[in-house]
Amino acid sequence: MFTEISLLMSGELPRGAIPVCLTGSPSSRYWGEVARYVVYEEVFDEESKKFTPPQYPSFSFRYFDQLCSIIQKDLMVLQSTAITSEQLMKDVVKFVESEGELTNSEDLEKLELALTAPRWHPQVNRRQSLYHLPRLSISGPGRRLSIATRTDGAAEFTNKYLSVCLPRDAEACSALVGYFPCLTKPLYLLVRLTSDPAPKLRGMVEVNVGIRFVFLALTPTMDEEKAMYQIGRCFAAMVKESNFLTAIRRAQNPVDIHKAALAFRRGTVVISSGYSELFNRSGGIDVPSPYDNEVEFERTDLMFEDVMDATTKDEMTSSNLSLHEESQVHCSSHSFKRLCPPFYELVGGIKALAYRMPSDYIDAFTKDNVGTMLSSILFIYFVVFAPAVTFGTLMLNEVNASYNISLNIFATGVFTIIYSLFAGQPLGSIGPSGPGFILETVIAVLATQLGVDYQVYRLWTGVYIVAFGIILIAMNLSSTVVHARRSLEEIFSAFISIFLILKAVFSMFRSVPREIYKPNNYNDTGELNEALASSQIASRAAIQLFLALCMLVFSLLINKLKRSHLFRRTFRYWIGAFNVPLGIVFVTALSYIFFSTYPITKLDIPPASQADPSTWITLVDFSKLTTFTVPSPALVHGTAVAIGFFFCLLIFTEIALNSVTALKPKAKKPSPFVMDHVLTVVIFPLMSCILGWPFMSGVPVRTIANTMALVKVDPHPPPGKPAEIISLVEQRVSVLIVGVLVTVSVYLGDILRLIPVASLYGMFIYLGLNGLRGLDSVNTLIALLTRRKYWGRWEFLTDLPKPQLAVIVSINFGELAILIVFIVVAEFAEANYATLATPLVLIGSGLVREFLLPRWQWLAPTLAKYDKRCLPAHPQETEADNKSEASLSDKNGHLSSVETLIF
Repeated sequence: MFTEISLLMSGELPRGAIPVCLTGSPSSRYWGEVARYVVYEEVFDEESKKFTPPQYPSFSFRYFDQLCSIIQKDLMVLQSTAITSEQLMKDVVKFVESEGELTNSEDLEKLELALTAPRWHPQVNRRQSLYHLPRLSISGPGRRLSIATRTDGAAEFTNKYLSVCLPRDAEACSALVGYFPCLTKPLYLLVRLTSDPAPKLRGMVEVNVGIRFVFLALTPTMDEEKAMYQIGRCFAAMVKESNFLTAIRRAQNPVDIHKAALAFRRGTVVISSGYSELFNRSGGIDVPSPYDNEVEFERTDLMFEDVMDATTKDEMTSSNLSLHEESQVHCSSHSFKRLCPPFYELVGGIKALAYRMPSDYIDAFTKDNVGTMLSSILFIYFVVFAPAVTFGTLMLNEVNASYNISLNIFATGVFTIIYSLFAGQPLGSIGPSGPGFILETVIAVLATQLGVDYQVYRLWTGVYIVAFGIILIAMNLSSTVVHARRSLEEIFSAFISIFLILKAVFSMFRSVPREIYKPNNYNDTGELNEALASSQIASRAAIQLFLALCMLVFSLLINKLKRSHLFRRTFRYWIGAFNVPLGIVFVTALSYIFFSTYPITKLDIPPASQADPSTWITLVDFSKLTTFTVPSPALVHGTAVAIGFFFCLLIFTEIALNSVTALKPKAKKPSPFVMDHVLTVVIFPLMSCILGWPFMSGVPVRTIANTMALVKVDPHPPPGKPAEIISLVEQRVSVLIVGVLVTVSVYLGDILRLIPVASLYGMFIYLGLNGLRGLDSVNTLIALLTRRKYWGRWEFLTDLPKPQLAVIVSINFGELAILIVFIVVAEFAEANYATLATPLVLIGSGLVREFLLPRWQWLAPTLAKYDKRCLPAHPQETEADNKSEASLSDKNGHLSSVETLIF
């Protein structure tokens, strides 16, 4: 008995799909083959575009128990004499109507249309003869189905190579599973075709044998699609057992089938879920090398040269099927149980941290890891050091004069050391961030408007940040990050990228005078001096724009060199890794060669001989904490509470996404998120407001650079394939050393004071542009502006319908537009307090994605496949779900320019 499982899919019809009926209205759905059973189970892998090696099928016992319950209570049995696909499906529809499962004529018509939808089999070779192939053109609902064929023989639409491997008396069973919204309850139907011999129905299965059974398992609930697939696997595995097969051949009612299922259960092997290492990524157990008496034919003939040729020419389209999709999160009374007892996650986090702490130091110095660890130090140093200098300049110029660059460098180094020692995920990157800088400006503006000492007002804000942080940790909310979606991560990354671009543009053009003063009286010395000063300001602004443009062009050229095939791969990688430092050196040299006599604005940092440690700490005057009377204490504390609440939410969200990012490239050790939150929303804010240091937060895009510097890749990848990540060196030593190096970098003033500020603005624009390039939403928008036939470069969009994608992208960019408005508003001191709503927009977008959009049935299937979780709901699925992200040169551009992600 050859068994095949097909899933009901929505979207554009793949090339090679087989129409089972020559008449009727076109369908916007099709049945895609996802698994087959010859001797063992073979699951179609949508990444490699081929079936996995044969495996023993394994599935959760709850699905088997659910199938037994279905057979006993809900299964219906139909005997049909049909000899064509159309007759069979009409019999099914009539039977469903007679049983009262569907009574509405429109729903019955939709059911028949779905059952007669085209079939897609990945390995059906339809290129044998150009004249034997039907022409199939379905562009969407409302289009006519055009079929022109010279022959209707079923054999022309089968896998002829696999067919000849089967015995002459072989028969087939087709399991049709999936999501069908028109039903009022799940439909379970077993159809037994009584014709002798079994009729060969075109396209129903991929082999040229008669079909004896058709098993239907359809659900009206999208969340149960995975369960339908697993139930189909259970049924297919049972059909391979001779006693159960004999029982369903002879059974007159479901009771006999239920008895056979119970008998089958006695022969099953039960394995504890604790032995998860036995299972492969497709949910089965690998078959050892077979003996000659176990398999009657060679397995190598299941994959053929002509099929491989079709794969290389993109003639076999991916089903883009997410069979391991997690269930939708619902808000219920059970969800609030996480709140009790308070600090439960903190206790568990401390235990997990103590468990992994020794290995974090031992693993760094093992023979296999020490080379990777040491080579990553210099790269991570620039990842941490460059933002400290850049944001130090912004803080000095736009927030408060007490934030000198040396203070920012010293504070960043100290915080990096502490974070590397006690963080739950030490590979995460912390430091000053764009959203944090915006809220720092809000604190400064409100302190000025209220007439309160800036450091005092900031101290009270920090105290309230700590208070709200303790509350969030006590409520055990740290682990909610596992529900974060990629859309939320992308919105946040795009927000940071656009902040970098707009901040650089505003800062540069703000120095451009609106007009150049022209003297009316050239004999008046005062007017001439004013005109000269105006011209000098304009010249300085023009030079600043030119140097920033040079920095941008140089960085883009280096990035293009890295992506080219010039020179050796190692050379290109390291040149790209130090793109930003090389660009700064280039612009600095350019300014000294051509503009040495021009008054160019440079970094304001004292030389090493004049370094004053007393300026690295700005202690608050505690005597002023409660002595202010104007304005009223209620107003001061009320605004401080509001800012503290929003700032705490922002840091809490940033560090959560930051910790998730560090887990993606093959991380295996426990990562207690709560420990990261303890540091960033309790300890660090308290230190910052007392010592006068900038508030620190997690920066996910810098964390990507950290982790990619510590990955170990396959040294000999297949030709034309990216080097896959083998493992991640999870340790604390490299970041600890980097923290020490950044701390002592306060004595590099003799070098840093030579750097033009314009180079930092050019770097901002470059980093922002490259940060936007690899985002799925940006790639999807570009794809929507092109014709469908050019979508081959974006494999993650395969088979996803255009209208739904357009709606999803519109929603994502609408949420991003709100954040962009906040960036623009932040440039105007009178209204920059509106940016306090930034964390609310981020959290709100996550809630809309998680609870509202999945209820839109038209959008939900596409949304589930397009926007997956950053982390799987179950840790065992991490490796399988993130395999596509575990390459040094990601095909979608996520990790392809690591050097551009340090901000």
